[in-house]
Amino acid sequence: MHEDQNTPYSSQDKPTMVSNDHSAEFAPNPTVLPYQRVYVLLMFALYMLLFIGIVYVAGDLETFSRALETTPAELTIMLAVLGVPTALLAITFLIGLFWNRGLGGWIYNLILICLGLTSGCTWPMTIPLLIFWIKQKNDIQYSRKQRG
Repeated sequence: MHEDQNTPYSSQDKPTMVSNDHSAEFAPNPTVLPYQRVYVLLMFALYMLLFIGIVYVAGDLETFSRALETTPAELTIMLAVLGVPTALLAITFLIGLFWNRGLGGWIYNLILICLGLTSGCTWPMTIPLLIFWIKQKNDIQYSRKQRG
């Protein structure tokens, strides 16, 4: 029999072997990344609002020290003790918003998720996020940002 070249099963349409080195083209988009970004953004907003409140209180020490029945010096020390870690945590979560790919980004954001586990209020968000963050480790490590 004569082979018809117009059939869908012609020899020209047979799949060909492709090399296994797709590292340059492989760019999965992990489904957990948008949720991680929302979590990090909410935590950044929380710490930033706390820092703004601390700065606001520091602006009117006399009034707030009378209301809290402390001296202005004591209130200044309390605000410094609360303000410095709050500012550092805000910066830490802001970095996590932009650095979330590769092995370093995966570990950094894993630590941020574990920081959220220290408060029971964030457990509904951090426990599922931790599970999916660990499940999609390879996708996060080997993915690149989508060019758009």
